[in-house]
Amino acid sequence: MMRPTFFSDRRYQSGLFIKRERLIRAVEEKRFHHMDMSRPTAEILVEGELSPFEHEALYKLVKKHFQLEQPSYSELLDGTIGTRVNITFHHPYERSFFTNVFQEDWRDLKELFKQIRYRRGRLGAAFTLTFADEKIRLVFSSGLLGEEELGSAMDQIGHLTGIVGHMMRPETMAEPLGQVETSYDRKSDRWQGFRGVGLNDRREYVFDESLYRWKTG
Repeated sequence: MMRPTFFSDRRYQSGLFIKRERLIRAVEEKRFHHMDMSRPTAEILVEGELSPFEHEALYKLVKKHFQLEQPSYSELLDGTIGTRVNITFHHPYERSFFTNVFQEDWRDLKELFKQIRYRRGRLGAAFTLTFADEKIRLVFSSGLLGEEELGSAMDQIGHLTGIVGHMMRPETMAEPLGQVETSYDRKSDRWQGFRGVGLNDRREYVFDESLYRWKTG
């Protein structure tokens, strides 16, 4: 099942994403003023629960590379899953994030996500990874995935920087985008459905792969 995105026509689904974004931004704003800015910052927001082991493992793994406070928790907004882990990295989505910042620990994060998913049984777990810099927020949001699907989704995030970089070139846009979201499609085994919101006009845009341009949705 592919999780609905912020741009779904159904108000309930849109409301879930809006509420989650507000929660994540509130956590970011609260912590921004307390961080040592010598390293990039990150925030973790868990919708639902993690075990003490999962909490500590996730915290220690991310803190190795980022300024980070303890994960925050909120009520689970989506009743179709057991837990959703939201991580916001205040770093551009580019190759150096994986080669110079996270390095081999990206694989460990993938394995930890698999464990969290497995321990939730039938309900499973979903994950939202956001890369935020001064220009744009890029959001990778998964629905319920099997173990192999989750591994593939995480691997692809680590290898899509070049393609996404080309997609985000100014000549592909009629309007600069402030936020872009994509979801993982289980059937095609790829991140697709890239949608964005204009930075100034607040209009919704969708990336047309045939034209290789952003157009109004």
